[in-house]
Amino acid sequence: GTIYQIDLDAEHTGKHRPQSKRNISWKYGIPEKTGDGAIKVGEHEAKLVWSTHSGKYAIYVDGEEVHSHTAKGSVLEYKWKWDHAKACICDEDDSQSVRMRIVACRKPPTRSSKDFRCYEFIIAGKVFRELPVLGSSNYQNNAEFQNEEMELNNGQLMSILDIVEPGWRSDGFA
Repeated sequence: GTIYQIDLDAEHTGKHRPQSKRNISWKYGIPEKTGDGAIKVGEHEAKLVWSTHSGKYAIYVDGEEVHSHTAKGSVLEYKWKWDHAKACICDEDDSQSVRMRIVACRKPPTRSSKDFRCYEFIIAGKVFRELPVLGSSNYQNNAEFQNEEMELNNGQLMSILDIVEPGWRSDGFA
């Protein structure tokens, strides 16, 4: 089924230096069958909490911790499969599971666009911001996407994905 984007929120919440702690939250909707067979869209949230000072980070889905670790260097990346019904990480064979991945970098690289995205969430092989917006019939704002392609052609990086997975726009994700 279709997965929808609902909201993206990025906050810098460090006590002394706000940039040193980041809370990034992606809210998304997954159609679910209710008891009477109707379909409703259930709201879910993936969240990254990252102290860029120490490198410690934690990833949550719907409040459950998925993974915590210390990132070495300025880029972090983690992939997992999640079962929303059971609210747990699951293995390859689980048919209810959804593949997820978070890629983030501490700060935009040189030569990057002023709109560079340091945080990307990939769900079921799609980049979060390319998902259809819940409640909107406009599936993709193509103008914005073409602008981005133009900036890319001028040699400007638009996303951390352009660095860790340069062919993603044409090839998608493995």
